[in-house]
Amino acid sequence: MKKFAFYLIGGALAVWLAACTKEAVTDFQQLDDEALATAIAGDRGKQEIDPSTLPAEILTYAEENHFDTYIDAVYFAEGKGYDLVFATEEHAFFNLARRALRHHHNDRMGPCGRLLGGEAIPLDALRPAIVQYIETNYPDAEILRAKKKGDRIIVMLSGHVLLVFTENGVFEIDAQHWIDCRPCAPASQVDIPADVLALIETTVPGAEIKRVCRRGDRIVVGVIAADGRHILVFDNNWNFLFTTP
Repeated sequence: MKKFAFYLIGGALAVWLAACTKEAVTDFQQLDDEALATAIAGDRGKQEIDPSTLPAEILTYAEENHFDTYIDAVYFAEGKGYDLVFATEEHAFFNLARRALRHHHNDRMGPCGRLLGGEAIPLDALRPAIVQYIETNYPDAEILRAKKKGDRIIVMLSGHVLLVFTENGVFEIDAQHWIDCRPCAPASQVDIPADVLALIETTVPGAEIKRVCRRGDRIVVGVIAADGRHILVFDNNWNFLFTTP
C-alpha cells in the first residue's frame, strides 16, 4: 500500500513538474530564432491580418529583402510573432519586437522551381559585367537593389524592372516586374470590370496595370506608378480586400 502511495505521489509530482515546464516555455520570445519560427509556423490559431497594418520595420524588411516578389498573406500568432507569406511561397518570420528571425523553413526547392531564400548584395559588389549590361541596355535606369538567390543574381532597376543574371554575370531574363508561382496574365488579356479600374485609378493615380494573377480564391493586380510598384488584392468577385507593397 505504501509502495502504491509512493507511485501515486510520484506520478502527481511528475504531472505538476511537466505543467510547470510547459508554463515556463510559454514565453516564446525567449526561444531561439529557429524554435520561435517553427512555433509561429505551426500555430493553428494565428489570424490573417491586413498587410498594410504591419509595423513599418517589417514592411521595410520585406521591401529590401523580397523585392523580387510581393507579400501574399500575413498572419499574426498571439504571443509569438508574425508570419509573412510571399508569392514565391517563401516565409519571413518576426518576433514581437519586429525583428526578422533566422530560420531554415525556406531551405528547399520551392514551387517556382528555384531555390528559395536569398541574400542582399551591396550594389558596389555587383560584377562589372552586370553593371555594364545595365548601362548599355538601360542607360536611364538606376540600380536600386540586388540579391543572390540560389545560383542567380536578381537586380531591380527604377520602375521596378527586374533583371536576372547567372552567378557569373551572364544576362538571362529581362523586364520582369515580380516573381509569382501562380498563373499570371498580362492586364490586356483580362476583362477587368470598369468599377475595379476606377478603384485602381483612385487608389493609385496614374498607375499602369501590368499583370493579373489568380491565387486560390483571390485575384492579384500588379501596377506600376510613379512611386513604384503596388499590389492590389481582390476576392474572386472583384471585391477589394487590401493593397500591399
